Amino acid sequence: MQKAVVVMVMLTIVTPVQALTCGAPSTPISTVQGKADKTPLSGQTMTVEGIITLDLRQPGGFEGFYLQQAPTEQDDNPVTSEAIFVHTRVSSGRSGDRVRLRGRAGEYYGLTSLSQVNAVSVCGSPGLPPPVVFHPGEAPADIRESLEGMLVHVDQPLAVTDTWNLARYGELVLAPEVQWVPTQLQPPVPGLTRHLDAQEQERLLLDDGQRRQDPRPVPWPTGNLAPDNPVRVGDRVGPLTGILDYRFGHWRLQPLEPPGFHSTEPRSPAPVRHENANLRVASLNLGNLFNGNGQGGGYPSPRGARSHDAYQQQLARLTAQIAAMDADILAVSELENDGYGAQSAIAQLTEQLGEHWRFVQGSTDSHSDAIRNGLLYRPDRARPVGAPQLISQGAFTDWHRPALAQTFELPDGSQPLTIIAVHLKSKSCRNAPPMQQATGDGQACFARARTDAARELARWVANRITDQTAVLLTGDFNAYAMEDPLRILAESGYQDLVRDFHGLHTRTFRFHGRQGTLDYHLANHSARKTVLASHLWAVNAEEPRVWAYDAHSSFELPAGYIWRASDHNPVITDLRLAPR
Repeated sequence: MQKAVVVMVMLTIVTPVQALTCGAPSTPISTVQGKADKTPLSGQTMTVEGIITLDLRQPGGFEGFYLQQAPTEQDDNPVTSEAIFVHTRVSSGRSGDRVRLRGRAGEYYGLTSLSQVNAVSVCGSPGLPPPVVFHPGEAPADIRESLEGMLVHVDQPLAVTDTWNLARYGELVLAPEVQWVPTQLQPPVPGLTRHLDAQEQERLLLDDGQRRQDPRPVPWPTGNLAPDNPVRVGDRVGPLTGILDYRFGHWRLQPLEPPGFHSTEPRSPAPVRHENANLRVASLNLGNLFNGNGQGGGYPSPRGARSHDAYQQQLARLTAQIAAMDADILAVSELENDGYGAQSAIAQLTEQLGEHWRFVQGSTDSHSDAIRNGLLYRPDRARPVGAPQLISQGAFTDWHRPALAQTFELPDGSQPLTIIAVHLKSKSCRNAPPMQQATGDGQACFARARTDAARELARWVANRITDQTAVLLTGDFNAYAMEDPLRILAESGYQDLVRDFHGLHTRTFRFHGRQGTLDYHLANHSARKTVLASHLWAVNAEEPRVWAYDAHSSFELPAGYIWRASDHNPVITDLRLAPR
């Protein structure tokens, strides 16, 4: 109470002459900030004096600067910040200058600030105060609030965990380590979604100090984003020195200087085929391959490309990526469900892949979903045996696209291998009835539907295929590695090949800055004995969304640019089938 009275006296005794007289009485910045997340002096006008630490009055910037109390004048109270953002277009002062100004306290999207500043007096140039060491992984919201607007130093490089808004707002999401979907690493249990809140607390956005959208050039990585200069999830950034800022619901760092970027998993070519393999199977979610009416018109489609030019780019990039995999059989999902005629999406994909490719012609009579699964193959390397079959009964009657099954063998004859292309219901809660709503165990919506579909797959195979026949379930299961559908299939004798070869810390997909596997090759016992290697190719999920065909960006990409042709990474398995 005494402190508040003193403050009010100070506010009333400052005369117009003293207001911009350097060294005259002023209100401590820590008093303006207060001990809570909002200023206790909102709406009041006061005089402050401090050091400009970062000036963002450049064109397109935040129209102001950060002001920090000189070290010898700070209150040494660990719960109050010693800095504040000043909204002003007055041009006086620059970083390192001590300035005095008068403004009105308030909150701007959660950031305590001063506004209505009409004059700034320069009182000297003492240089920047020393930064406070800051560890994002050890700093909950109350600690961050006590450093709001202050100059901080992060001494350990942080990992890039999300690039979604990189080209839109010039932001990168950083954390001490890349972040995993909880059910990628542990079984679903009630309350598991609390882990998401803990992950959010560790995050720090690297910002660009700009208020404009679609910054060009895109500022990160240092040297500007380009098709041959990407920033990928998992890259390390830092050390970092800058202002701890809070805007639009997120804690951010506005760097004083562009930080260093260090690639931890640089781009790599597709995995080399195992020297003893005689068959390579790949699967890929195509990211909604829709071709309009198949004759250059019919855009925008219900999904996918919005124009024929965008479709042509998508098709060229997907086929370049597929060609690089050197697959003999390809299972695809998110393919337009438009039949098998010459103008169909699957026919045009096959034609684009080249003369050696053919597609399996299934039936679409049993479902009306906009997308379907597909199987393509090279007849010089594998040939179909018998007719394809759709799994559309039971749990596949609702929610899921029918799974497509086809048996193959080598051209000169071999033990048969049945490939089943799968795409289960997504985790989106749109149109989810009460029984399919999320329960808080980490599996999101439609978990029951996906689990029922896993049981149906195992039952279908058991009723139609002998135990001696090799079976490979492939595709997008929309379930992370430790979730119930994978558990059910494991209990039914199907082994997750990527997990067998590479463990749980793998990913095919990223969502909201968290990673894990949604795409799998699951082998029964007979198929597992033929497997020599299984891989994930980090060609899509790690790359910035700005490369995507539907990102509507201004980047000119090279023809056949393979990176981020889809949002899922492909799964690739090498096998050796025994000759007949």
